[in-house]
Order: sequence, then structure tokens, then C-alpha cells
Amino acid sequence: MIITENTIVTMRYIVEDVSGNVLDNTYANTPIKFQMGRGDFPLGLENQILALGPGQSKTVHVPAEQGYGKRKKELILRVNRRELPSDIEIKVGGRIRRYETIFESELFTVQGYIGDWIYLDRNHRYAGIDLIYKVDIVDVNTDW
Repeated sequence: MIITENTIVTMRYIVEDVSGNVLDNTYANTPIKFQMGRGDFPLGLENQILALGPGQSKTVHVPAEQGYGKRKKELILRVNRRELPSDIEIKVGGRIRRYETIFESELFTVQGYIGDWIYLDRNHRYAGIDLIYKVDIVDVNTDW
């Protein structure tokens, strides 16, 4: 069976930036399983693995515009340290989840801080980055 819209794909992958820095590597864990076409991965990747089957591999270049988009300045917030829980460690590059309600939250990356002002970035961590995916298809099926 080959990958088509709505098939269940099991794969392993390594994601690198164009300089070769590894951003994510699934080989140490259980392979990733997802339904094609639901937006679990960038459209630029999904379009390029269509028609692959189990045992096939492919290296895919995904430009930022077809991946996680360009970085947006309006998604960077400046908040006072007092607005964050006191038990959260503020570290550049650290991730913070802010809760709007008990059911709604947003994930931010600490971009920096000046005094009591913390700069939180809501952009996806790969926004603005051209990505290289090295993909190995493990299985393609019609159900979970």
C-alpha cells in the first residue's frame, strides 16, 4: 500500500536545518503514526511523501513558507515577571505554557529578558527555518 490522503502512516524521521543541525530525531523512540492530510506535519512534507510505501526513504527539503511559516513579530509578547507563576524557571530557550482557562493554553519559548520584562515567543519553534526531513516509511495502512 502507498501513502494517499487519509492513510495511516507510520514513519521515522530526522529533521535538520539547512546547516545540518539536528532539530528532531525519532529513531530512538517508537515510530510516529499519523493520518495523512490532517495537518500533523507541514504540507510541504506531506505533499512530498505521497505515493511512498513501506521500506521507502526520502530526503525532503521544506522551505519555511511550506513548513511552519515565517516568523511573525506580533507573536512575541513582553510580560512582567509577576504575571508568570513564581515557580517557573525563566531560561532563554526554555518553554512555558500559559493557561487562559483550565482547557486553553498556549506554548511559548522564552526569547530573552531585561530586568523584570520577559519576552515570550509564540511562533512555532521551526517558524522561519528551511527544514530537511530524512524520512523512512515503516508502514502504510487504512486503520489504526
